[in-house]
Formats: sequence, structure tokens, C-alpha cells
Amino acid sequence: MDREAAALGEGATEFSTAQARVEALYVYPVKSCAGLRVPALRFDAEGRIGGDREWIVVDARGELAWQGSHPKLALVRPALLPDALLLRGGALQPLRLAREPLGDSGAWVDALIWDPAERRMVPRRGRDAGALAAQFLRELTGEDLRLVKLDRDAVLATAPNPLHAVSVESLAELNDHLAAQGLDRIDERRLRPNVLLRGLHEASMPFMEEHVMQLVWRDDAGTWRRLVSPTACERCIVPNVDPDAGVAQSGIDLAIATLSAQRFPGQASRFGVYLSPPAGGSLTEGTELTMELDF
Repeated sequence: MDREAAALGEGATEFSTAQARVEALYVYPVKSCAGLRVPALRFDAEGRIGGDREWIVVDARGELAWQGSHPKLALVRPALLPDALLLRGGALQPLRLAREPLGDSGAWVDALIWDPAERRMVPRRGRDAGALAAQFLRELTGEDLRLVKLDRDAVLATAPNPLHAVSVESLAELNDHLAAQGLDRIDERRLRPNVLLRGLHEASMPFMEEHVMQLVWRDDAGTWRRLVSPTACERCIVPNVDPDAGVAQSGIDLAIATLSAQRFPGQASRFGVYLSPPAGGSLTEGTELTMELDF
């Protein structure tokens, strides 16, 4: 790491470094639906991932729907076009929706989303995507659901953790534990990361991402960027959902909790970390990064 890169870490005391590579990148155009593998993540001026979790699904009560209660949402496969959101699923005809509603199209609604700070459901503004989107969701899931495009303030308020990272090594450790329990191995889609990392040295160990202070790399424009301020990703039952079948299986969440308890006795189950992206720039699949680690 050269002098310019080292300057990004000014103020740090003692740390170890290790190299990693970006194995895969994902965005989630519709929160709680299938992820979309992409060649690069683009970060806006506010440090948000472009196209990530700008849409949500709500139930008949207007509350945010999630795979824990609606596992068939895993079958909704969104894709991002320059000016449209494309929904695919099963044998249904793909549905194309404008990413930015024109004029007064789309009724304004208040979607109810859990606010962890206030510990209650809080209304967030968005536009209903209309009857065709609701019909698509109903035919695919069998449930009365609607699609909502959040406004910018709602996106910022409802996604306090902009980027989720896990490592290949951690996933391998989980799969070894599952195999020992007689359960099938899983892939990273169950864990819903934005970034899947792979250590570049034999000494790379499971859960190294939990010791990251920052990740440093040079982006496509030649500018040094960094991901900082890691926080734990506490786990719910969503990893139980089979992304190909849209059904919940048992045991994945318990395996995650068992491994987590070995590292963090008495604390909530965790797997992976949340990181804050830079304001602007990009991160491309295959990029090598320097991990600054605090053990």
C-alpha cells in the first residue's frame, strides 16, 4: 500500500493488514426480494449503492413484507435497466416499471417500516407501483402484496446499513458446520451480502471480516476509496429461505447462531458486517483490497 493509500488510515494506531479480492457483488433493487449479481457497485454522493433497496413490498396492512414471513418473495427476481425496473419470476411474463414515476403517476402512500431507534413501525413515503405490479406479486406468491418505490428520504431513513459484506472463508466454515449436522451446503445468496470477499493468503481465516477496521482500494477512476465503520450484522431467520424454491427450511439460522455463540457468547447471533461506503466512486468484481484488521 503506497503513501496515498496509507494516508487514508491516518489516525489509526496499530493494525495488521491482509489482502482480499472481491469475489462477487450484489444489489437488491427490491428489498426482501432476490438479489442481482452485478459487475460493479456504484456509490453516490451520499455513500449509497446505486439501485439498492429503492423499492419495497408491503402487505395488506401497508407494512414492509420480508422473507421471514413471506418466503416466496425470494422468487421475485428484479433487474435494473437504465430507466426501468424489470420483474421476473417463475413462468410469469416479465413486468417492466419506470424507475422514476413520471408526473403524478403512482399514488403516494405511507409504508410502515420498523424503526430500530424508535422501536416501532414508522410511516415512510413512497409511490405505489400500481395494479399490474400487485397482480404480478399475487400470482407469484399467492398473497395480497403491493410494490412501493420509496422516495429518497425514505431510502436514507430505512437503510441505515448501506453495505453488507461476508467472506468466502466464513461461508465455508458455516457449510462445514451444516455438513456435520447432515444439512445441505448453501451459497452466499442466503446471507444476502452486497460484497463477497475472498482472502488472498493461506492464512486467511473465517470471520476475518469481523476484525476489519477499513477496506482500501483504488477504483476504476484511479482514486483511493475505503469502506469504514464496521458494525455487526445480527441475523434473523431469513437465511432459512431457499432462494430457488421460495420455502423456509430449518437449521440454517441455528447453525449461524451456534457459530456466533462460539465467538460472542451471550450476544445476538451475527454473521458478516455492515460497512459505510465512500461518497462517490465504485467497487468492481475482481478488485484487490487491503484489509486493515484489529485483533
